[in-house]
Amino acid sequence: MKLFQILVLFCVISMSMTAQNVTVKGKLVSADDKAGLPYVTISVARESNPANTVKRLATQENGTFSTALTPGKYIFIFHFVGMNGLKKLVEVSTSQNPLDLGEIAMDESSIELEEVSVTAQKPLVKVEIDKLTYSAKDDPESSTSNVLDLLRKVPLVTVDGEDEIQLKGSSNFKIYLNGKPSNMISGNPSQVLKSMPANSVKDIEVITDPGVKYDAEGVGGIINIVTDKRVDDGYSGSVGANGDTFGGYGGNAYLATRYGKFGFTGNSGYYYHKRPESESGFMREEYTPNPQNTLTLNGTNKSDGGGLFLNGSISFEPDTLNLFNLSASRFGGKFNSLNLQEALSAGARSYSYKTRNESMNQFGGMNLSADYQRSFKKKGEMLTASYRFENNPNDSEYESTYDDVTGSFYYLDGHRIKSANDAGGSEHTGQMDYVNPLNGKHSVEAGLKYIYRDNSSWTDHTFFDVNEGTWKPDPDRKNDLEHTQNITSGYAGYGYKTGKIGMKLGLRAENTEQNIHFMSNNLDTIIQTGFFDLVPSATLSYQLGMTNTLRGGYNMRISRPGIWYLNPYVNDVDPNNISYGNPRLDAEQQHNFNINYGSFSQKLNFNVTLSYAFAKNAVTGYSFVQNGVTHNTYANIGRNHTVGTNVYVSWTPTQMIRTYLNGGLNYTDIQSTENSELKNSGFSGRAFGGLTFTFPGDFRVGANGGLFLNRIQLQTVQSAFYFYSFSLQKSILEKKLDLALNIQNLFSKYRAFTSTTTGVGFTQKSEFMNPMRNFRISVTYRFGDLKTSMKKVQRSISNEDVMQGEGNTQQGTSTAPTGN
Repeated sequence: MKLFQILVLFCVISMSMTAQNVTVKGKLVSADDKAGLPYVTISVARESNPANTVKRLATQENGTFSTALTPGKYIFIFHFVGMNGLKKLVEVSTSQNPLDLGEIAMDESSIELEEVSVTAQKPLVKVEIDKLTYSAKDDPESSTSNVLDLLRKVPLVTVDGEDEIQLKGSSNFKIYLNGKPSNMISGNPSQVLKSMPANSVKDIEVITDPGVKYDAEGVGGIINIVTDKRVDDGYSGSVGANGDTFGGYGGNAYLATRYGKFGFTGNSGYYYHKRPESESGFMREEYTPNPQNTLTLNGTNKSDGGGLFLNGSISFEPDTLNLFNLSASRFGGKFNSLNLQEALSAGARSYSYKTRNESMNQFGGMNLSADYQRSFKKKGEMLTASYRFENNPNDSEYESTYDDVTGSFYYLDGHRIKSANDAGGSEHTGQMDYVNPLNGKHSVEAGLKYIYRDNSSWTDHTFFDVNEGTWKPDPDRKNDLEHTQNITSGYAGYGYKTGKIGMKLGLRAENTEQNIHFMSNNLDTIIQTGFFDLVPSATLSYQLGMTNTLRGGYNMRISRPGIWYLNPYVNDVDPNNISYGNPRLDAEQQHNFNINYGSFSQKLNFNVTLSYAFAKNAVTGYSFVQNGVTHNTYANIGRNHTVGTNVYVSWTPTQMIRTYLNGGLNYTDIQSTENSELKNSGFSGRAFGGLTFTFPGDFRVGANGGLFLNRIQLQTVQSAFYFYSFSLQKSILEKKLDLALNIQNLFSKYRAFTSTTTGVGFTQKSEFMNPMRNFRISVTYRFGDLKTSMKKVQRSISNEDVMQGEGNTQQGTSTAPTGN
């Protein structure tokens, strides 16, 4: 009986003690944009004894916190790097349990902290349900880097020695600027991103699981570059210049300003790129069922060219509920190349010749957009309406001369030909989106969209008549195209977030009607097609701990071939290796599954992704030999399966040292649906790593390197290659003037890149001696002061459904030494 009484008394005392504890919770947010602040340090002390801390904790990834306290008066002190410290007096009583402090806003500090006084570091990477965000403004190297340099450090992104960008090992992805597809960037991403100063960027978002609000875009995902628009009734900006030992140079300028209800941001840049003369070689062997023959090509190539880009955005906020944005961009430029080549053919077709080829690729475009955002009293509820117009000309031309011709070659000695291709398109898009966070756990979104596209390609082929001494048209080479699309789509999505669990589900419907008009010398045909697709997506996340998140997702994507794939223009710069598009291509469908684990803290960031993707009708480049000519084009013949992993590790043990590794390994199985002999499988990999030392006096020394293994393609095997660079950076004039020296591949003036293509009855191998060693100097000067954010519409038009090709290169998959 006594034991029972003791147990009852113990339970009463325990319940009494438990009843006295009160749960205190809240959320720390930025006063600028109300975004949650992760890992804010919170110290709690009693008001009667403020020097004695009774509890210490940190906010979670989304800025929330929760702790249990006995009744009384407490002092809460909040600390966060880059923010002004905050102190709050809180009275805790049992009459209100739990006690919700709501959102607690922290202001950005305008006082520049001494480097030695920083005791905590804000994580450079944070995880959300469907994306990863790299905080560019918190990267200490952003003051002396360009945006392409930043991309090398972003999880899941790799940049190779030729500055080609990949996302999760794939080149099929989109690059956005402030949530909008940017033709200024997609037309020539490497050169434009090199010209953009990293200090003009706030965040780089990697959207790994594009939800239903995005068009049913291709494979890899989306890289969204968010520019820094923080200015408060004043201005801020930067100017920069650079040059390298190849003979290239460039300059850029950035300006952001805000006065009252108006804001403006603008960016401009010019770049001139030059590649020294390099050697190339090519050999093709033909065998059964082709007549036996060997073709050898040896030559040299050099190129140069440049471009200018301008873009600006105006914001007007008449009140807290209405926001207007107007933006415009214009870019353009051209590249010239000179290719000298000697040919020798032996066997069934014996001939030889020398040729001189001068070619020009001209690109450009303009974009005009208008956005309106209507907010409501409920936080997060908004309605947006957007319109966008864009025009994208991409023209090319060449002139070739053939000398010392012998044997059975089909051009006579001194023969000259010209070709000029006028290609491009225009696009009109209208869109409406609605978002409603129903409560703290549930949210819905919906939208409608209409796109009208008009692509065309017109070509002028001529040859020089030696007898008459005049240029004459060559109608046999005519291949023109008009291609229009009408796309209507709508979507609905649902989101759920509670505690450690988050989820997004959605369904998108898209209807496409297209008209294809193909014109050649002996054919004039019109093809009308249409198709309807339902595109589901699902993403689930679980927060394992304060800094650990597990995510999984599925989405189906559609890639509609763009003008680069559709254009029937025959590029016969090298008459032995021609390339052209296919106007009869269908849209590609791909299914993607992925599992992702991320752990991000102040010193150690770790992210690993396991993914699987398959497509049954992938748009695939393929090659075949006909009458001694290699044809390179595209068709919906790919049945692809890819299993891959990507690993990102960043470690900052001290303020002085930072090291990172970003890379992955894929296994791909690809085979043709029309020819069982055309298939390939194997592993491909990529890795990029770096080490940076930051010394007192704002002096930095860095080393970077990368390795890329063979990329698995249907018929082509490429050699692996590596690259490395060293950098020195110094900030002076109170960190307003940055000087940087970058040394690329110091010990390798040239490096050989090889590729081997095998098809029915032939094998061909190409080798390029690419110039590698380069010294680059850059100078950047910043002015003004950055304080608060200029608002911009949170949702706008994003057309990411089109396959763009691989930049301004020639069409097809030609591996001959044409100088590209």
